Amino acid sequence: MSKKYSMAIRVQVAKEASQPELQGLEHVIAEKYGIKPWTVRKWRDIYLDQGEDGLRKGHVNPPKKSKREIELEKENAALKEEVQILKKAAAFLADLRRE
Repeated sequence: MSKKYSMAIRVQVAKEASQPELQGLEHVIAEKYGIKPWTVRKWRDIYLDQGEDGLRKGHVNPPKKSKREIELEKENAALKEEVQILKKAAAFLADLRRE
């Protein structure tokens, strides 16, 4: 069961976690407020991406992917398909050589 946190706490934690000098210290902030480090990271990312409005319950949108990320995902899928084809071709050629 998840706890409910007030908007003020969410914003305070997110602002604190987004300070450059505290990057990588989410566990310290989490311990201070009695929450999980991943929650601190999630709130910080939402705050940086969508602002305070993004922290409102039910208003959490996944971060949008950049054009570069989309291109890389397409390229990755194409390369995986090519690898599968090459594996099948290599197995086929290996069988031909044995005969």
